[in-house]
Amino acid sequence: MKNCRPGTNDRSQSRMKAALRTLLCLAAFCALNGLSRSAHAYVWMIRHGYAECGGCHVDPMGGETLTGMGRVMGQTLMASDFGGKSPSNAAMFLYGVKEPDNVRLGGSFRALSIYDFNTNNPRVFPMQMDFYGAVSAGNFVLGASIGASRASGRYEHSSKAKVLGSVEDGEFLLVSRNHWLGYKLTDDLMVRAGRINLPFGIRTPDHTMWARAETVTDRESDQQHGLSIVYSSGRFRGELLGTPGNLQLPLKYLTYGYSGYLEYSIDTDLAVGVSSLLLNARREIYTVEDVVEGQRSVLRQAHGVTGRYVPFKELVLLLEADLLKRTGSSAGYVGFATADLEPLRGLHLALTGEVLNRGTLNEEDLGETTRQPGGPGRGDTRYGLWTTVNWFLLPHLDLRVDLVLREARPAMLQSQLHFYL
Repeated sequence: MKNCRPGTNDRSQSRMKAALRTLLCLAAFCALNGLSRSAHAYVWMIRHGYAECGGCHVDPMGGETLTGMGRVMGQTLMASDFGGKSPSNAAMFLYGVKEPDNVRLGGSFRALSIYDFNTNNPRVFPMQMDFYGAVSAGNFVLGASIGASRASGRYEHSSKAKVLGSVEDGEFLLVSRNHWLGYKLTDDLMVRAGRINLPFGIRTPDHTMWARAETVTDRESDQQHGLSIVYSSGRFRGELLGTPGNLQLPLKYLTYGYSGYLEYSIDTDLAVGVSSLLLNARREIYTVEDVVEGQRSVLRQAHGVTGRYVPFKELVLLLEADLLKRTGSSAGYVGFATADLEPLRGLHLALTGEVLNRGTLNEEDLGETTRQPGGPGRGDTRYGLWTTVNWFLLPHLDLRVDLVLREARPAMLQSQLHFYL
């Protein structure tokens, strides 16, 4: 056992806590300062003047299947100069397959490596293996995804998107994260039904970030079935979804309610938004072993604001702040602020500070049959810091490394290889 002076470890933890608070406050100050001024997907595409998502994605709110314009932007704006400065066959599906005018195809493969500094135990596994596409016929649009993912033995992450397979066995599952049918009432207005990404907050691929996990709005598998209306025109874009729950779970776990997001572009480099979510679960799932007979329903709420600002083209500031409320707990909050710097085309250096307070337990409201998950932020505010290097090396290929520091959790180094069609 290493020798150390009494109190050294406590002082080190205090210094780390103070540093995390300072970095988070600085990032939040920069974002709020940007929002106070008058000013002229990947959410940072706003640096190129693209505040809305429908031009590059079949989904009007962004994500998954790309349109023809999205493919061109991926090569000429996102990828490094190795990808070329003008459109070529490299932007097409499978680097050269021309799709029919009414069909869009795509896919995504993410290989993830996680190194835990506490245990020195590296893990490597495929995080995503999905194919997706869309077909349009007149005013109708059909979008869907299908893929494979290994179950963890718990109903979390991709297990909630299960179509075939056994979660309990921990083997590979057939999953479908998105499938919906839309009808365009006008060029700006669409209604759609199916399994849809919940419209809430800043849509990022970082599904383990506290803001996505606590508001249950990650794109890994938190989609819900329901009916939505989407509007995107001029300075406004938004969606309101009413849901009876995730129909790919057993019926006793259905969660009904609504989720909505509305964003307004003050200018081409400044957009602000509001989010609201209310979901009532007849019974919430934590793990297979955690099911409690007679468990009472749980009402979960989240309401927040977002901001995206470009002080200059190479830098994008992102901000999300949400209030949380859950049956059995007092009000809490979660949020993050990100500074994304692109010094060279395709190379992103990002710093993200995040904060979480899940509220304190209310014993009178909790009751004996309402389960409360453990984890960080229960009654005490916790801070986290992500340092990210993301290199869009070529069209359809990017490499990403994240150093994740969180209070009371071991530091982790996450590396991703992402290939998309």
